Amino acid sequence: MATIQEARGSVSLIGEAIDILATGAIPDLKRKVRDFQIQTTPFHITLVTKDEKRNLSPAALASLVKFTAASASEIGIFHHLGTACIKRGGSDVAFIVVIWVSGQQIRKRLGLPHKDFHITLSANDNHNIDKSIACLRAGEFDVQNASLECLDHLTFTLHNAGRYLDAKAYSQEILLRDPESSKGWLRLADAALQLGEFKVSMLAYAQAWKASENDKMSAYTVKMLHKCSTDTEWGHLLQEEELTQLESVSKQIKQRLLTPWPNNLRESIADMGVPPSLCLEPRRHLSIPDSIGVFSLPRFFRWLVPFKIAVMSTPRNGRDIRALSSDSIGIKTVLTLTEEEPLDQSWFNTRIKNVFLPIRNYYPPSIEQMDVAMRILTDEESLPVLIHCGGGKGRAGSIAACYMAACGFTKPNLQSDDWQPAMSAQDSISKLRAIRPGSIETEQQEVFISKWVSVLWKRQSLFPAAVPEPPACPLDITGQLDGSVDFLMLVGIPGSGKSWVAKSLLARDPRWTYVSQDESSRSACETAVSHAKEKLILDRCNTSAADRKFWLQLADAKNAVCVLFDYNTQLCVSRAQQRADHPTLPPGSRVLNAVKQMTEQFSAPELKEGFKAVLTVKSFAASDDLISRLSPTIGLLKFPRTAHLIDLGAIGSDDILLPSAPPPSLGCTVVITEKVDGANMGFSLSSDRQLLVQNRSHFVNSSSHIQFKKLDSWMARHREELFGLLNRDKYFPQRYILYGEWMHAVHSVSYNSLPDRFLAFDLFDRREGKFVNRETLETLLSGTGIHITKVMEKRDTIPTDSELRSLVEKQSAFAEGRVEGVVVKIEDKSWVKWRGKVVRGDFLAGNQHWSKKIMQENGILATNMEELDIAS
Repeated sequence: MATIQEARGSVSLIGEAIDILATGAIPDLKRKVRDFQIQTTPFHITLVTKDEKRNLSPAALASLVKFTAASASEIGIFHHLGTACIKRGGSDVAFIVVIWVSGQQIRKRLGLPHKDFHITLSANDNHNIDKSIACLRAGEFDVQNASLECLDHLTFTLHNAGRYLDAKAYSQEILLRDPESSKGWLRLADAALQLGEFKVSMLAYAQAWKASENDKMSAYTVKMLHKCSTDTEWGHLLQEEELTQLESVSKQIKQRLLTPWPNNLRESIADMGVPPSLCLEPRRHLSIPDSIGVFSLPRFFRWLVPFKIAVMSTPRNGRDIRALSSDSIGIKTVLTLTEEEPLDQSWFNTRIKNVFLPIRNYYPPSIEQMDVAMRILTDEESLPVLIHCGGGKGRAGSIAACYMAACGFTKPNLQSDDWQPAMSAQDSISKLRAIRPGSIETEQQEVFISKWVSVLWKRQSLFPAAVPEPPACPLDITGQLDGSVDFLMLVGIPGSGKSWVAKSLLARDPRWTYVSQDESSRSACETAVSHAKEKLILDRCNTSAADRKFWLQLADAKNAVCVLFDYNTQLCVSRAQQRADHPTLPPGSRVLNAVKQMTEQFSAPELKEGFKAVLTVKSFAASDDLISRLSPTIGLLKFPRTAHLIDLGAIGSDDILLPSAPPPSLGCTVVITEKVDGANMGFSLSSDRQLLVQNRSHFVNSSSHIQFKKLDSWMARHREELFGLLNRDKYFPQRYILYGEWMHAVHSVSYNSLPDRFLAFDLFDRREGKFVNRETLETLLSGTGIHITKVMEKRDTIPTDSELRSLVEKQSAFAEGRVEGVVVKIEDKSWVKWRGKVVRGDFLAGNQHWSKKIMQENGILATNMEELDIAS
């Protein structure tokens, strides 16, 4: 025990604990130092020197008395780091280096500076020499065996002494021993901040937030993250000099620093609504960590609203898009404004989509285009959004400034009854240019931002008043409608829904020929109609009887049907103004002019014009009915039976054995995957975009069979990912089917290392009537939690029978035993061209477990067992 006592004018920590420490160190000193002289006064740690005490204020003296009173308890914990012996003036000065955080805090309250605490051992002393950890010889302080508390107190002390490099070094020692230490991450972050290493500091504060033990610490780390953001971009976006900063920490800690931030931290930061102040030059390229080092983004990437809205120059390729959608950034929507340069749609997948809102270079958007942009920028399903034009300044800057004028630097409150713009046009331009120099390139763009703000004040709302859709009503049929339609003429003003129905029909039945004057010239349409065979859709307004007569004569069809889209003008205008990328009528005044012109020319179509039937659509329900009547029936599609390549003894009487496999065509690849033994399962969407699950030829749910009891919970975890994969065609909800094996129960092979209960192996495209190739499937599932069967080989030729026999003897990727079999596919650059399988000879197909009402569960590997709902 030790207490604070006053003796000979100074105030010190004195007691048995200090005596034991001192006397324990003296024998070693005597062995090393000849004629070592021990001090005669009691061993102690000086808290306040005689001179310091003499200069204390009355209030400080009164405070000091409380610590020296007889009733005062032991004050805190002290740690000894090692013993030093230094020659000064021909004599030896020996002392024990001590860390005493409570003592430093007492001195701070008394208004005294930092002090290097120590226990003097020698009779000689020198008050002018360094008595901190720096005076210890290498290896004297046993850092490996020091307690975490000692390392924490040491780091804290070094930081307060202004020795930030040392504090940074010892904070890493804490983290190498305890990577979940919230204090360790805080110490590293605080030290890096003082050293001007703002990126290291920000990333360490984020780790401290993840490890935080209470709300107070969480709030502190978010506050400090914002402080760092004045000198570094949010998250894992790295400036060139910051790459060097990251190299100054150990490899293990760097890996932790570069792990993705959790969504709730990102949300907390976005909700702060604090204006950014970091200014980076337009030519600067930021980088993000990737699997092989770092990847340099296109120039001028900046967060406008952290983790919600970003602005950048044009993406260069698909690699840029993958980087933007990576966990380091997390962009879900790319808003493309470059009229002159749409992005390649093959760059996008389930994780990230592209919206094309074409605007002429150096021009602003129209008010209606700005409304479209704002709907995207305020849609939680679309966020985070990247806005880009050519250089990220003019068109993208105009959209960004308009957002800032409306919403500031935060997410808007769309439920507010007293909504008003967040700032003036001039303020939004000035604030944007302060963080993105060169933004807003022309006077036209500046004028538009002022116009936009004026419109918002007049509306007193972020969006124009919504025009309601009419209630559901049936399709009105005049005449005879059957399956023999060979010419479908669509009639309606812009925005009435003609193209949506046409493209929905085309998606379901490729036998239709689609002709649209929006996508080509009048003469090209005439040529296409006159040469069309069998089934033709003409997508034009066709509002006059004379126009319809011309096209009917040109088509020379036997069973022509007219579809009238009968909606009120106001609703059609509202719809048309919300279409981002219409090829001829971008949102704006051209929509109004076109609707006005077509309305004036309109005459209702009649049977006597030469139609077999006239159908009238007045609601979405009627549109769905029309599409259903004119499309092939879409039912459950059972996964096709795969033929056997060779018979190893497991072929049944109803199995198919191929005489031989076809040779792969030039440019094709042979992909061999492990065949796994589970319940065949398919995921798809219904016509109203509800998730459906099939097991071979019937739909199932968790109640269908004991082996599917975990199905509902699995779907709940992966619902968003399944929708992202399956819901990619706005015209054809049922287009895609994801096939795989449900692996919950043991069938004939027992698995003990499955990554999840479902393993995908194929994706079918109903529109194309084909399965996508393995590379496409892997790309689509990349970044999701949906796992896929294992690729065993990729090659140019079909394996020989001998090679196939060897393949089925290999160990399973998911079990200790052999594979059930292999699936061999021939694939081109997009599709599966052919498939066959080989099943090992001792494989037993069937459900013997079910007949005995016995079910054994396969082994599922998981880092978070609760998420997999392992419990029965």
